[in-house]
Amino acid sequence: MHHNVSDDIKELLDGVRSFIAREVEPLAAQHAQLIADEVVTLEYFDLCRQVQRRAVEAGYYAMFMPEDVGGAGIGEYEMCLVREEVARCAGNQLAMLLTGDLPFGPNKMLHALGTEHQREKYLMPLMRGEVTTGIALTEPNAGSDLAAIETTAKQVEGGVVLNGTKHFISNAPFADFLQVLARVEGVDNGYSMFLVDRDSYEIGSIQQTMGGDDMQSEVLFRDSFVPADNMIGDSGKAFVYAVQFLGNERLSMASHAIGMSDLALREMKAWAKERTSFGKPLMEYQAIQWMIADSETELFAGRAMTYEAAQRADSGEDAFREISMAKLFCTEMVGRITDRAVQVFGGLGYTRGTVVERLYRLARVMRIAGGSSEIQRMIIARSG
Repeated sequence: MHHNVSDDIKELLDGVRSFIAREVEPLAAQHAQLIADEVVTLEYFDLCRQVQRRAVEAGYYAMFMPEDVGGAGIGEYEMCLVREEVARCAGNQLAMLLTGDLPFGPNKMLHALGTEHQREKYLMPLMRGEVTTGIALTEPNAGSDLAAIETTAKQVEGGVVLNGTKHFISNAPFADFLQVLARVEGVDNGYSMFLVDRDSYEIGSIQQTMGGDDMQSEVLFRDSFVPADNMIGDSGKAFVYAVQFLGNERLSMASHAIGMSDLALREMKAWAKERTSFGKPLMEYQAIQWMIADSETELFAGRAMTYEAAQRADSGEDAFREISMAKLFCTEMVGRITDRAVQVFGGLGYTRGTVVERLYRLARVMRIAGGSSEIQRMIIARSG
């Protein structure tokens, strides 16, 4: 169900599929054991960088970014279609990197608010695939409640000094710089974002996820000096910026959830047709048919919801509420559909190495990251 898809976008989606088949799948096959190990080592990170650089060369990297910095300037709706295609075609993290989404690559906040210095030093190298970044928000005592963060920024001559601990920071061990949320001392509601170079912080404990391919870690700030030129936007407006730019991340998660759900559904249907039990294919049993029917129906609803939210955003409407609905529904949906897929596969679905088992684990974080399901429900209820 693609509404108003131009021939150019159809051609783009065909190109993305071709790129994955030509550049990503052979690379994944060549390093199958490394990927199957699901431990993010420097060697694995180098594979990610290869995909990133090839995507830059092919013109597929960070297509959501404006053309003046090397992006394709495509809208939220078209980008949802691209993300869905990537998730459906690949089902592996290597292909996911070609979209350039947070936290690995560039973002619209840095483009919109960055000074000329920040664009040249941080944004443009990101766009060229020369460096990677990470977004450092979460702390041991502050997850969804970001107002509870304890990392402080003390104003000193020439800048600020950061002290505190972040955790669950994706890509932190390999990032060339981080975008860090801190509370500015002596300023009421003084939450600001800062660009912090790699030599200004320490990496703490590594936090391995059940997904296996997302390297997260603690980040330690100990009298870490940050020049005044490295503050993003105006002082004290970090939460305003979060509201303004988080929609992109939540639409990204919704569309990835759609692609993953579609892949799980395809695997489920193929297995139900192939596998026989008590003398007939699983597909002939009503219990299996209903699992597939429920999944097809939810996927249809998730697409409709996400596409409309994206199109509203593209038209300039305030779609924050609708985007929260799409993020909530689709990330909950992918959990249900992958769970059904595992059930249809039976013991094989619970076995490492199958597509549905991997999707089942990957799907679980989507109800937490980017604003938990509970936070989305609060947004929807309060904005109605």
